[in-house]
Amino acid sequence: MIIAVAILLIHPQIAATANLSAKMAAADRSTQMIASNRTLEVENSIPGVAAYIRPETQPETDLRAALPDAPLPMVAAAPAPMAFLKAGNPLTVSVTQLRAENRRKEMMWKGLAIATSGAATFDAWTTRRAISQNGAVELNPIMKPFAGNASLYAAIQVGPLLMDYAGRKMMYNSHPWVRRMWWVPQSASFVSSMFCGSHNLAYH
Repeated sequence: MIIAVAILLIHPQIAATANLSAKMAAADRSTQMIASNRTLEVENSIPGVAAYIRPETQPETDLRAALPDAPLPMVAAAPAPMAFLKAGNPLTVSVTQLRAENRRKEMMWKGLAIATSGAATFDAWTTRRAISQNGAVELNPIMKPFAGNASLYAAIQVGPLLMDYAGRKMMYNSHPWVRRMWWVPQSASFVSSMFCGSHNLAYH
């Protein structure tokens, strides 16, 4: 009996305490909701601050839309070909062309070598003829010891052989201007021999 009376007296106090706790929890939830709503309103009113404070709330499409488009590369228009222009010779030289040029130089060198040797033989023959028939005297101190006999024909070939060798070396020189002048020594030897032979024929 006493226990039942005690429960009846305590029950209203427990119910009042529970109601008070429920009311305080509801008030706290309402306060949090009001604060969050105010924060959202402030963020929405200032776009820059909202994007800075809560970037994760901004949709990805809005960020892409805010960026400017990338500039497109400018393609230069090709000039129209002119009808009166002609294509020049190619700057490259084929191996076949180099071999053909080398063969041509070789043939020219051989031809000049034969010509210089023949001109030197002509000079020796006219010298021997002028000495034996007209009493001429060899004035070249190098050729004078050989002028009295047939050894003059062999000795006089030394000069053309030296000029042939010089022309051959000049043909494959590293300097372009020397390679272009490779024919000069042989030509000079041919001209000098022909001049001396003509002078000997004119001697009386």
